[in-house]
Amino acid sequence: MSNLKIYCNAGCQKEFEVKSFKTAKLPDKVEKTYFNCPHCDHEYLVHYTDIEIRKLQARIRRVQKRFADPNDNHEDAARKEAEIQALIKEKMDALRLEVEGEGGLNG
Repeated sequence: MSNLKIYCNAGCQKEFEVKSFKTAKLPDKVEKTYFNCPHCDHEYLVHYTDIEIRKLQARIRRVQKRFADPNDNHEDAARKEAEIQALIKEKMDALRLEVEGEGGLNG
């Protein structure tokens, strides 16, 4: 991961570089990916994933490898990549509501 500069707008208001993400295991095989501000320790959520989302992420990585092959149909690969990305976003949004919503996994 290349270093990403972030402004801690929800905490200390200082700029910092994200050098790596952290992962926490939650109930029901859900994983939370996040990073913290090194100055004030404010937590920033990257995303939640479950088994289904992680399988979709693996599938999209396989599709993306097709772009390295000059003989492959890149238009078809791009279409499949976009379809999977949309599905991942939809499932991540729903999982976030499930985890953070009233009575969710976090409360």
